[in-house]
Amino acid sequence: MDRRGVLAAGGSLFTISAAGCAAFESESEDPPEPVVGDVRVPAVEHVDGDVVPPVESIDADSDHEFAATFENAGDDGEAAISLYLLEADETDGDVLTAGAPARVTLVHFAAGERRDVVVDDVSAEGYDAYFLEAQVGSVEADVRNDGEEGLVEIALTSPDGETTDERRTLELDADATETVSFDGPFVREAYDVRVKAADE
Repeated sequence: MDRRGVLAAGGSLFTISAAGCAAFESESEDPPEPVVGDVRVPAVEHVDGDVVPPVESIDADSDHEFAATFENAGDDGEAAISLYLLEADETDGDVLTAGAPARVTLVHFAAGERRDVVVDDVSAEGYDAYFLEAQVGSVEADVRNDGEEGLVEIALTSPDGETTDERRTLELDADATETVSFDGPFVREAYDVRVKAADE
């Protein structure tokens, strides 16, 4: 009697254990399936001058506004407008040199928009010329999750298709869509965005 009772108890325990394992496996979640929707990259360029970027001289006797006309041939988005101040080389006055930008300003452009950009409140003392250069201020992408809730990794790719160091990881609900922004400035090129489940 005692032996049969132990065997019955053992069989009962085994049955419970197997059922618990099956229940655990059935609760495992499928991974997210991220998909890239629209990718928006502005393409803002100078439109005033035969030389890009056009170099303008600075009149030492006047308060100078630094201005240029730009047009966006790309998507709606931010452009980074950098002001470079130039000074004549000490040995060759015809050679102009520039260091880091004196100021970088983010300007929003609608697709196809053409506008003048003016940078002021920057001292031109000691400089002989300037130019304004436009770069990509931000790249935006809509990321949709066609799978289950989970972490996804979004990476900005360079013009040659290689992934850059610009990456984002976020948690997306099933069937959710979120807009991800990579902030520049970036050189004016054809960027793209790749996505994958974070645990792949």
